[in-house]
Amino acid sequence: MDSYKLARAALFRLPAETAHDLTLKLSSNVPQLAAPWQRPHDPRLSCSVGKTEWRTPIGLAAGLDKNAVALEFFHRLGFGSMECGTITPRPQQGNPLPRMFRYAEEFSLRNSMGFPNLGMEACASKLRTRPQEFPVGVNIGKSKEATPSQALEEYGTLYEKLAPLADWVVVNISSPNTPGLRDLQQEGWLKDLFSILTPLRQKYGKEIFVKLAPDLDDQVLRDLTTTLADLGADGLVATNTTHIPERGVGGVSGRLLRVKGHQKRRVVLEIARDRKLPLVGVGGFEDMNDVFAWWASGGDALQVYTAFVYHGPALLQNLEAGMRGFITRAKLPDIRSFLKLSPLERQKLIGAFGR
Repeated sequence: MDSYKLARAALFRLPAETAHDLTLKLSSNVPQLAAPWQRPHDPRLSCSVGKTEWRTPIGLAAGLDKNAVALEFFHRLGFGSMECGTITPRPQQGNPLPRMFRYAEEFSLRNSMGFPNLGMEACASKLRTRPQEFPVGVNIGKSKEATPSQALEEYGTLYEKLAPLADWVVVNISSPNTPGLRDLQQEGWLKDLFSILTPLRQKYGKEIFVKLAPDLDDQVLRDLTTTLADLGADGLVATNTTHIPERGVGGVSGRLLRVKGHQKRRVVLEIARDRKLPLVGVGGFEDMNDVFAWWASGGDALQVYTAFVYHGPALLQNLEAGMRGFITRAKLPDIRSFLKLSPLERQKLIGAFGR
C-alpha cells in the first residue's frame, strides 16, 4: 500500500471538508510532501490549450485549491496545469455546513459549497508568487447576493484584478450552488458580459473560457456553444458538477458524473470543433479508457478533481504512463502530433494502439 492510500484511509475517517482543508493546509505549508511522486517532466506530453502551453494534457480542476494556496505542491506533483477558484470579489463564507459528502463506493463526491473563498485580493497575492513555469487559470464567479446586473460588474472587476496574474480566466456560470448562477447561461446576459470583458481582454491579453453545466438540454448546449463562439469566447470548460435530486442539494462529481459528462461534452464538441473553440474536458475522468473516449470524440486536454481525491498522485502517474505507452506504440513523436489529427484518424490509432 503506497503512502497516499495510508493517508487516505486516515483522512476518510474525518468529515469530507475537514479532510480537504487539512490536506490543503499541509500541502500549502510543506510542498516538499510531493517529493515521493516527483519525476522529470516529459516534453512529449506537452500540449497547447488556446494560447497556453500545458506541461501535460492533465490539469487540476477548479474547486480543490480555491484560494491558490498550494500552487507549488501541485506543480511538484506533476499536474500539467491547474485552475484555482472559484473566486468572488470579496471573501465569502459559502453555504452552511455540512456541505461536502463522499460516496466512497461510487468514487464520487457531492458538494453544496456556495463559493467559499478568501476573495480576489487574497488570491491575487498568491498568484503573484506562483511558479512561473506552471500554467495557472483562475475561475471567477458572482457573489451569492449579486443580481444579474451586479454580477456583470463583478465579473469585470474580477477579470481586471486577476487576469494579469493568471494564464487564462474561466467564467463560472454553471455551479448549482449559487442562487441564480445557472440562469445566466442565456444569450442576452452573455452579450452584456462580453461587452464588458472584451475590452478588458484587449487590454490584458488573457483568454476567456466559460464553464458549462451538464444538466442543460442538448440543443440548449449547442445553441449556447454557438452563442459563446459568436461573442468571442476563447474556449469552454465542460462540465461542471451535476444535480442528482435523489442525492440531495448540490452538485455531484466523479463516477456518478462520468456517463453524463462524456455525453454532454460530445454535444458541445459538435459545435466547438467546427468553430475551432478549445474545450477542456472535466467531470468523470478516472483512467485511460476515459481519456481515449475523450480523444476519440475530438477532445484534447482534461482536468481531474474527484478521481484525484480517491486515487491520489498515482492517478497522474498512471495516466502519464498510459499516454507515453500509447504514443510509443503508435510511433508518434509526441501527444501534440496526435491531437492535431481528425477524430477519425484518432479513432483508428486508438483502436490499433490504445489498449
